[in-house]
Amino acid sequence: MRLPEGWKEIDGRLMCEFEFGDYEQAKNFVDQISQLFQVHNHHADVHFGWGYVILELMTHDQQAITELDLNLAAAINELR
Repeated sequence: MRLPEGWKEIDGRLMCEFEFGDYEQAKNFVDQISQLFQVHNHHADVHFGWGYVILELMTHDQQAITELDLNLAAAINELR
């Protein structure tokens, strides 16, 4: 399985941390990726605060990383 650039597999999840200059930029990124979640009908666990966003992806009904996760991660990368 080839992981999208910047993403790591940790404890059976795909994870990536994004850094921003301030809270507003991080929040705007979360707003953008929320739209992708709807388009892909797949959602990440999102943690964010001042200058950072951490995303975790896993297909819960499979309890594994699947093509759904890899495709969503690649789409998220295109926003950066």
